[in-house]
Amino acid sequence: MSYGEAAFAAPVTGTAKVQLTHVFATLQTGQPDPKPEDTAACRKQVSSPNSRYFGVTVTTRYSIDAQSLMMSASSSLPSPKATLPLMLTIQLSALGLANQYAFGAFRPTALPDTYVLFSIGLDFKGAKSSVLVLNADKDYNCLVTSDPKPFESGLGAKLGADQK
Repeated sequence: MSYGEAAFAAPVTGTAKVQLTHVFATLQTGQPDPKPEDTAACRKQVSSPNSRYFGVTVTTRYSIDAQSLMMSASSSLPSPKATLPLMLTIQLSALGLANQYAFGAFRPTALPDTYVLFSIGLDFKGAKSSVLVLNADKDYNCLVTSDPKPFESGLGAKLGADQK
């Protein structure tokens, strides 16, 4: 692509909707928790009326300029508390991971005990969303995600950034 063509390249904007259908327990380091009982406890936790993330649909709007690497994204999801039937919108920051466009919000104001993550391939396919529920009183946190193999995506290192 010549300089003239690059000057006219527009950002790619889009909307991705994914359902959070997988639950994993993670250690405080961001690595998978090998104990099946912790994953079972996580599944129960993220399905409860006061922390409902399992099964929800996350809608992410993004704008990515592949030339300048200027990008933005925000994810919207239903409030996890049954008593507040509101949609929450979380502004995400670019994470700078290789071979994908990845965004995250770490302890956002609207959901201070979570990380909210979104990634999409360089071809703008394969959108994935995740919510990491932080458990200050446990040895593990709970990852609810649309990704059946979240620890293989390069996001694992980011999960261990600030979990305690």
